[in-house]
Amino acid sequence: MTPARHRLILAAALLLPLAALLASWAMIHRQAQQGEDWLIPIEGYDPRDLLRGHYVRYRYAWPTAPLREGESRVDPAYASALCVTGIAPHIRTVRPVSPTDATGDCAIILRATLGARQEVRRLESGIFYASQGQAIALSRKLADPRLQGLVRVRVRADGVMRPVALDFRPRPKPQVAP
Repeated sequence: MTPARHRLILAAALLLPLAALLASWAMIHRQAQQGEDWLIPIEGYDPRDLLRGHYVRYRYAWPTAPLREGESRVDPAYASALCVTGIAPHIRTVRPVSPTDATGDCAIILRATLGARQEVRRLESGIFYASQGQAIALSRKLADPRLQGLVRVRVRADGVMRPVALDFRPRPKPQVAP
């Protein structure tokens, strides 16, 4: 084997793992960009551990439909899947999906992620990573009772959601029944 051929084989052997890494990154990036964006109301709580990173933790404030007579409600936070009604990006209501449930009226079905970090508890709570300064500012906004926090999530076709951004708007005034 000539030295030139030996160097060519060595270069190919060194470039092959790099090419595989680039292909893997491209597939993951493409998958992360796919999906539909939805806005989910949240309630803030933020016991951050600065040694573990900069992030904001939150609980989902799922909008549920009013109960009908004789109907019992399962807390959406503990369901494994939720039927969402509304038009993207605005959620009107959610309800847990049961195996016998007809999901034809669902705009999309959200599924709980498995094997996530301890801070992400199925459809109960989530985590949004940010820079230190941004995390502190977001935490203050989440604590402001005049603001309604919303997490913008990107939902893939399989129902798995990934947080993209945190948005805020004035909290609606409570409606008083006559």
